[in-house]
Amino acid sequence: MISRYVLVALIALSCPLHLPAAADGAALYETNCAACHQVNGGGIGLPLSASKMASVSDNYIKLSIRHGRAGRIMPAFPELSNAQVDAITAYIRSWSGVPGPQYPNTKITGDSARGKSLYQTYCSSCHSADGSGEGYGTGVTYSRQRAFAVMPPAITNPGFLASASDHMIKQVIMLGRPGSAMKSFLDLGLKEQDFNDLVSYIRGFENENYAIGGTAAEPDNTPALIFDSPYDFANTIAGVKSAIEGNNFRYLPDRYLEKGLTDPSQINRRQMTVRFCNFEQLYQMMRVEPRLGVGLPCRITVVEQDDGAVKLIAMNLRLIAQLFNNDQLLEYAAELHAIQLEIIDDATL
Repeated sequence: MISRYVLVALIALSCPLHLPAAADGAALYETNCAACHQVNGGGIGLPLSASKMASVSDNYIKLSIRHGRAGRIMPAFPELSNAQVDAITAYIRSWSGVPGPQYPNTKITGDSARGKSLYQTYCSSCHSADGSGEGYGTGVTYSRQRAFAVMPPAITNPGFLASASDHMIKQVIMLGRPGSAMKSFLDLGLKEQDFNDLVSYIRGFENENYAIGGTAAEPDNTPALIFDSPYDFANTIAGVKSAIEGNNFRYLPDRYLEKGLTDPSQINRRQMTVRFCNFEQLYQMMRVEPRLGVGLPCRITVVEQDDGAVKLIAMNLRLIAQLFNNDQLLEYAAELHAIQLEIIDDATL
C-alpha cells in the first residue's frame, strides 16, 4: 500500500508547475526607458555606456529607476515591481558583458569644510558652485563645454544622493569615467583623505534645502492653466489676438485644436488654438535650451463647451521649464509666464 505521503508526492510531480513568468527586461526597457535612452542607451537621457556601467553598481541602477531625478527629465517608476526593476537592470547590465562593481554600504567620514574647498577648486567648473550642474545658460551652449557629451549631473539631486553610495562616489572621483569629461582625480595628485573630504561634502547636500528646478518661484503643479471667459467664442478669440498685439507679440495663423488628429470633417470648430511669439524672445530661449522648441511657439486655446461657456487654456511654461534644470531658462519662462497671464487678463476684462 502506498503511503499517503508518497501519493501526495506523485500527484505533485504529475501536475505541471505554474510559476510566474520571468519579467522581460528588454520589453520593459523598450516600454519605460527607450523613449529617452533609445535602444542602445543613448538619446536625450544620460548615456548608459559600458564605461559608465563599469563604475555604477546594480543597486545604483535599481534605485535610480525607483527615485528618478526630480526636477529633471528622468521620472521615478514607483509602479514597477521589484522583479521588473531587476529585469531592466539585468538587461542594461548585459550590454557590457561584465558584472557590476560591488561597493561597501559603510559611510565615509571626512572633513566637510575642507571638502568644500576642494570641491570649489576641482569640481565647480563642471558641476557648478552649488552642485546643481546648471550654471549660466544652457547645457548645450554656455554651462556645458562643447566637448561634454551631456550636461554634468546635478550632484545635489535627491534622486542621485539616494541612489549613490559613498564608496561609489569616491570611486568615480578617483578614477573618473573613461569616454567622458569626468577625469581621474588621482592624476591631479589628490590623496586618500582628499577623496574622503570631498565625499563628506557632497553627502552633506542631503541636509540642504535645495529647490528642485532652480531659484524661480515654485509654479502651480498643474500643467494646463484654465481660465473662464466672460465673452462668447468669437469675441474671446478676438480679445486674445488684441492682447497679443498689445504685448508686442505676433500671432500666427489660427489652428483648430484637433487639426491633423482626426478626419477634417470631424474637427470640432469650437476649439481654436491661437499661436503667438515674440521672435527675439523665442530665439533667446531657444539658444538657452533648444529642446524647448517642442513647446514653442506659445499658444492659448479657446474652447466653447456644450453649455456655451468659453474657456481659455494655456501651458504652464514655468512647470515645463523645470524639466531642463536650467536657472536662466527658468527666468525666461517666468517672464513669459507673466506675459501670458497678462494677455489672458486683457482678453477677459
